[in-house]
Amino acid sequence: MKKRQKLFNCIRVFLSVGYYLLVAFPLVVSAAQVTLQWDANIPAPDGYNLYQRVDGQAYNYSSPVNTSAITATTYSVDNLQAGVTYFFVVRAFAGADQSGDSNEVAYAVPAAVADADNDGYVDSMDAFPNDPGEWLDTDNDGLGNNTDTDDDGDGMPDTYENLYGLNALVNDADADLDGDGISNLNEYSNGTDPSHVPGNSAPDQPLLAEPADGATGVDLMPILMTEAFVDADQDGHARTRYQIASGSDWDNMNSADLVFDGQFTQQLTSLPIGDLILDPETTYYWRVKFYDDRNGESAWSVSRHFTTTDNISAGLADDDGDGILNEQEVANENISSEFSTNGEMMVVGTSDTRNPQLALMHSSSADVVAVRATDIESIEIGSGANRPAVMTGLLSFKLRLLGGQNAANITVYFSDPAPQNAIWYKYDIEDGWVPYTNVSFSADRKSITLFLVDGGVGDDDGVQNGVIVDPSGLGYSASGSLGYSSQTSNVSNSSDSYAGGCFISLPVDDVRWDCNSIILQVIFGLLGMALLAGSGIVRRK
Repeated sequence: MKKRQKLFNCIRVFLSVGYYLLVAFPLVVSAAQVTLQWDANIPAPDGYNLYQRVDGQAYNYSSPVNTSAITATTYSVDNLQAGVTYFFVVRAFAGADQSGDSNEVAYAVPAAVADADNDGYVDSMDAFPNDPGEWLDTDNDGLGNNTDTDDDGDGMPDTYENLYGLNALVNDADADLDGDGISNLNEYSNGTDPSHVPGNSAPDQPLLAEPADGATGVDLMPILMTEAFVDADQDGHARTRYQIASGSDWDNMNSADLVFDGQFTQQLTSLPIGDLILDPETTYYWRVKFYDDRNGESAWSVSRHFTTTDNISAGLADDDGDGILNEQEVANENISSEFSTNGEMMVVGTSDTRNPQLALMHSSSADVVAVRATDIESIEIGSGANRPAVMTGLLSFKLRLLGGQNAANITVYFSDPAPQNAIWYKYDIEDGWVPYTNVSFSADRKSITLFLVDGGVGDDDGVQNGVIVDPSGLGYSASGSLGYSSQTSNVSNSSDSYAGGCFISLPVDDVRWDCNSIILQVIFGLLGMALLAGSGIVRRK
C-alpha cells in the first residue's frame, strides 16, 4: 500500500465565542454556542473530527461532536450550558491514518444574564427588574414610564407635551416654545397654548391634492400631496403634520385606528409613506395640519379617503400568508443549517451577497405580520443623509403587539457575523440613517436583538397603536471605525475586518511544522481563551 504522508497534527485552534440566543426573550440565555477554527493541513486531509469534554472527563475518540466529516476548518458547537467549561481538540484524518490531538482549547461559558421578569431588559439595565410591564423611569420618581403620566417630572403631563410639540422625556418647563415670554409650564398652568404667538394669524386650512378623494387601487407606498401653503402674515411654512387612520371619526378616534402620525419640517406639502405602514385592500382616511414659523397652526384639513391595492397587483404575493413574500421564501431543504435548528425562526432569502439569508425570532408579546428583505433604494424614500459606506442585512418588518403590550423584542440572525465596526441603523425620512442604540449584539455577532417601543424612536408609524413598523439594517464604513460607541455589545473590538463567512478573531503568530511553542491568546476579553501547545504525530494503520 502506498505510504501516506504523515498528517500534520499541530492544528492551530482558536475561538470565536458567544451566546446563541434561542428563547423568546433573547437576553435570557439558556444555551451558548462556540465556533472553533483551525489552520488547514497541507496536504489537505480527507477531513477533521472534533472532540469535546468537560473538566474531569476524558475525550471519547469513538464519538466526535460532528456527525459527519468536517471538510472545512471551522465548526460551531451548540447547546453549551451556562457556567460550564468545555475543552476541545481536533484530529485530521486521511483514510485510516489519523493525527494525534491538536492543541487543546478551553471555553468557559459565561453564566446566564439575569432578567428576572423576562421583559427583555437585563436586570442591570432594568429600573424595575421584577415588573415585566416597566423598565424605564426617566425622572426617577419610582413610577415607570408606562404608568407615569409625567415621564420627565417637569410638571406638565405627557399628553399636554405631546399635544403641543414639547418633549415628554426632557424637562422643558422653563423653556418658551413660542417665544412670547411665558414659560411652557406657566402656559400649562394658565391653560394656554405654549406654541401660539399672540397676534399671529394662523395659516389657512390645508387643501389635499393626491390621492384623489375616494381613489382605489392606491399604491401601498403612496405619496400624500397637498396644495400650497398660504398664510395671511406671509410667515414661512415651518412644519406639517400628517395623520392616517382606518376610520373617519377623528374626534373619537381610538388609538388603534390611528395608523400614522408624524410632523415634518422638510416634507411640507408631499410625504412618501414607508413600506408596511399600510395594509393591502384597506380604506384609509387622511388629513393634514400646517404650522408657520411663529408656531401658528392651521385647522385640520377636510379629510379624504382612499383604498389600497392588493398584494398581488403590488407584486407582493404571499400565498401561504406567513408574512414572507413568495419570492423570498426559502425551501426547508435550502435553509442554512445554523437557522434550521429552530422552527420558530422566520427565514428570509435575500439578494444580499453578504447575508443571503436572514432569520428572525420575536418575543411572545408580538406577532410578526410581515417581514421583507429589502435594499437601500426601497427604504430610502426621503433623505439619504448619514448613509454608511456599506450596508447589509436590510429588513422591513411589521409587528402587532399582543395583550395590551407596548414593547417587543426581535432578534435578527445573520448568515455572516456582523463586522466589529458595524452598528444598527434605523431609517428616518428627514434625518436619514440614524444609529439605533437600544440593541444588543450577541457575543459572536451572528445576531442582534432589537428592543422596540410602540410609538417610540424607530417605530416608523410614529404612533402608539399596537403596531411597530421598522425599516433598518447593519451599516459600517469600508475601513476603520464609524465613530459611534453607543451600541451595546458583549464583545470587545478584536478586529475591524469583514470577510464574508470568516469568523472574527484575534491574530495569532504562525505555527510551523515543529509546533513546539505554547501561545496563550485571550479571545474576546473575558469570554474565552485558546491555549496553543505542541504535540507529536501519531500514525495509525
